[in-house]
Amino acid sequence: MSGNSVKRPMLLSMDSVEEREPEWLVPQYIPKGQINVLAGDGGSGKTITWCGLAAAVSSGNRVYFDAVPEEFAKREPQKVLFFSSEDSLEYTLRARLRKAGANLNNIFSVSLRDEAFSEVKFNAPILKEMIADVNPALVVFDPLQAFLPPDMQMGQRNAMRNCLNPLIGIGEEFGTTSLIVVHTNKRQGVYGRNRVADSADIWDIARSVLIVGQTQDGHRYLTHEKSNYGEMAQTAIFSVDDGVAVFEEYSEKKDKDFVLERDYNARQAPQRADAEMFILDFLKNGKRLTAELDDAAKAAGISKNTLSRAKTNLRKRELLGGKSEGFGNNKAFYSYLIDKSL
Repeated sequence: MSGNSVKRPMLLSMDSVEEREPEWLVPQYIPKGQINVLAGDGGSGKTITWCGLAAAVSSGNRVYFDAVPEEFAKREPQKVLFFSSEDSLEYTLRARLRKAGANLNNIFSVSLRDEAFSEVKFNAPILKEMIADVNPALVVFDPLQAFLPPDMQMGQRNAMRNCLNPLIGIGEEFGTTSLIVVHTNKRQGVYGRNRVADSADIWDIARSVLIVGQTQDGHRYLTHEKSNYGEMAQTAIFSVDDGVAVFEEYSEKKDKDFVLERDYNARQAPQRADAEMFILDFLKNGKRLTAELDDAAKAAGISKNTLSRAKTNLRKRELLGGKSEGFGNNKAFYSYLIDKSL
């Protein structure tokens, strides 16, 4: 008999395997019992989003980005367990959950003041014990780094996968859905998979990846960037009212589109500012022919598009006006500065 005591795995015929359809915590967006990732920059709405989700699960209501019609979306209230190392329960999170409509009796956590908080790690037996006690439908970890073991080497191949494997077992045993909150990087030209910071394994492990960010007009977006169980869901555009996410509309745009818009505007902003200063200086002594302004800007190296954006912005700020004088072939167009002191 061989001295090797490793147990040989059992081979399965595919004929004996029962097919199963995926179940959903939030249809299309978040598969039930799986590892999911919510990524975003600081201040983009990560906490507001997961608090909204936790509130919805605890009360049986729809979360703001759920596309299921209201009349079909009512569910049984379920329990939620979350761990947050960035916000206090007393000063921030209880209020956000309450305002989002949470059933607070169904939501559990551990205070940052608890000395045992630091023992909560993805691969720690104590985590499974707490999940067994609460039996939550959802468990949230915010952020990822706080729940990694101290000896974790994130850059080491498969290290992250091995660390998070216990969550897969927890999902299978208890039906608990895991949501891991991670930060994104702000490098220009980076979007989707490359926006998730720290480790590429996080993207690979997750069955669904959501990214929150800010639009150019001051709204927020939640995009669905990865889905292992079907087509990706629509992007939800939302605003924030008193710390609560408020749905505005759905969009076909993805994180890539919003990032490229942001990067483009960031590159254009200094040029537009220079063009605005040029216009203000050119018109400081009174009205001038608009054609003269355009020709002077071109000679100064200002592009037509940049000049147009600068004019638009000055008009929005009620600093630039325009009018026509004369008739027929003698009609001329002038630009002038608006005296806001009048």
